Amino acid sequence: MAKKKAKTVSSRGRTPPNKTMVLFVISGILAFIVAAMPSVVVLCVGMVPTLVAFIIDLTPGRYAARCVAGLNIAGVVPFLDRLWSSANDMTAALGIVTDVYAWLAFYAASGIGWLLFMGLPGLVASYKTFSARRKVNSLRDRLDELRREWGSEVTGNSADDVVGDGADKIGAGQQKDQPEAAPA
Repeated sequence: MAKKKAKTVSSRGRTPPNKTMVLFVISGILAFIVAAMPSVVVLCVGMVPTLVAFIIDLTPGRYAARCVAGLNIAGVVPFLDRLWSSANDMTAALGIVTDVYAWLAFYAASGIGWLLFMGLPGLVASYKTFSARRKVNSLRDRLDELRREWGSEVTGNSADDVVGDGADKIGAGQQKDQPEAAPA
């Protein structure tokens, strides 16, 4: 009886792609690049800040690169639209690539992405701190209202429980209501 060839399984639990599938995907990508060469030129030149962000961002999740990429593509898309609505040839693509205002748009958009990445965590932290302080003040005001209405017992701290009255001298096995054992 012939032995069956066991399928190899990668560490993620998937079978690796076969060589014909990889070849087919690479051929499709190359065909797209050749067919859409003007768009590829504008994208390659315009997305350089994203490439740099991916190279220098080593954090897990690459949030800086994601932020820069999103805004960088937003800066490139108007020029792709201009390319697609005109002749859509290499001359038009080179005209866009050599335009100073196009470069300004590419880099300004990616710069705004960097500013958002660097600035928003601080703003969010400030907002959360302000929100937490406001909540604490609101709860303290509510506690004061309850104290005035019900007395100091409502706080969970009776007059005997005030810090500094010797409550910290209670042993581990004793409760506050039980008197301490007299020394022998």
